[in-house]
Amino acid sequence: MPAPHSRRPSAKKPLLPTTGAFWSEADLIRRLLHALDIAEQALERLANNGYTDAQEPSFTIQPEKVISETGFFLMAAAAVNHIPVVNTRVQALAHQLAPYARSSRMRLGVCLEPSLALDYAQAHICLNYLGLPDASFDTLLRQSQASQAFGARERPPHRVLEQRWLLHLWDDDAVRPPAPKSALNAPTDLLAGSRDDVYAFTHALMYMAYNNESFPPRLPRSRAVIMAEAEALLARCLAEQDYDLGGEVLLAWPLTGAPWSPAAIFALRVLAQAEDAVGFLPSPATRLQRLSELQGAERSRYLLASAYHTVYVMGLLSAAALRPSALPPAAIPTRRVTAGAAAAILPLVGDNRQEHWRDELRRLSLPEQDTLAGLWLQIGLWRQSQRRDFDAVFKLLQIGNQYGLTSTPMAIQAAEMLERLQLFAHP
Repeated sequence: MPAPHSRRPSAKKPLLPTTGAFWSEADLIRRLLHALDIAEQALERLANNGYTDAQEPSFTIQPEKVISETGFFLMAAAAVNHIPVVNTRVQALAHQLAPYARSSRMRLGVCLEPSLALDYAQAHICLNYLGLPDASFDTLLRQSQASQAFGARERPPHRVLEQRWLLHLWDDDAVRPPAPKSALNAPTDLLAGSRDDVYAFTHALMYMAYNNESFPPRLPRSRAVIMAEAEALLARCLAEQDYDLGGEVLLAWPLTGAPWSPAAIFALRVLAQAEDAVGFLPSPATRLQRLSELQGAERSRYLLASAYHTVYVMGLLSAAALRPSALPPAAIPTRRVTAGAAAAILPLVGDNRQEHWRDELRRLSLPEQDTLAGLWLQIGLWRQSQRRDFDAVFKLLQIGNQYGLTSTPMAIQAAEMLERLQLFAHP
């Protein structure tokens, strides 16, 4: 099949909402329901044995991963259970998930690996939250929690935040480990940071947001500074067409209560158009060459295994955007426009006409393009720094400064990089 399929009758996809005050709730509900349909397929086809590619054994999806991520997705989707059709689907999938979440495999993991007990129990804990408790599993988990090795696993800070969130969700009275200094506590390396660094940023934000009882959540630094870094990471994701991470970065807006910025609205449009073009949000894990070699059921399983996570990300984003007061604006505001900024910056961004964001760019009016000039500047700074074209980086900063666009974290880090290079060239 060409894409993970939905069991619902196919319907003509509506055009993206670009009129009216806010993004269409019906459109977001449609996307969320589509992700829930894929979750049903993932449970049916992957939750028992996972997936291993016979030709590329390095591509393996463990069933525990599918089960845990499905539990997290359903827990997040329950935030919009005021929408009856969503609530019905979430509850049905929760009952479908329960046998896998509380299987002998997961129970044995809790028994044999107490340092990973919460990881094995994540889907169970999410089901508790959804109103499907299991007292015997809780008893087993408490026995593991009381063991000497329960907290023995070394974890990066965002994974410690995950453990704190799971303990909080499972038992309000549980003693949680101290909150670590995560990727949100210090500036992000926006030009030389790895993909794992972006992952740490997005997951630290998710677990911190879901772990807070107050909304907006308490953040370790100014929300404005963190959102400026999120916008820079969004530029990187658009440039790389990494919609898995891009969707996670976009969660920063609804999860922190920050107003949707023009760049975030634009990026949401790009992701939505990409999803509608192929039937699911494209994943960097899907190798098109390998996909072309497969047929029938094996092709379907490969595509599902490689893409389900990115589909879940779009579902998480849709659910978060449907929360009260989180609905994105439909239009890109053009109140503060510096005419000519886009035309000056875009030629230096680097030419790649196949990028999805350029398709959406061509749909924009000139005032909208100028409103987004700061985003084009950050895409250009990211791309040219990766190419080691430092002359282009310098020219972009010059133009950005001319239009008042260089007060962002990425522009500052680019300027600092050029200063270091000057010292390197002339010691």
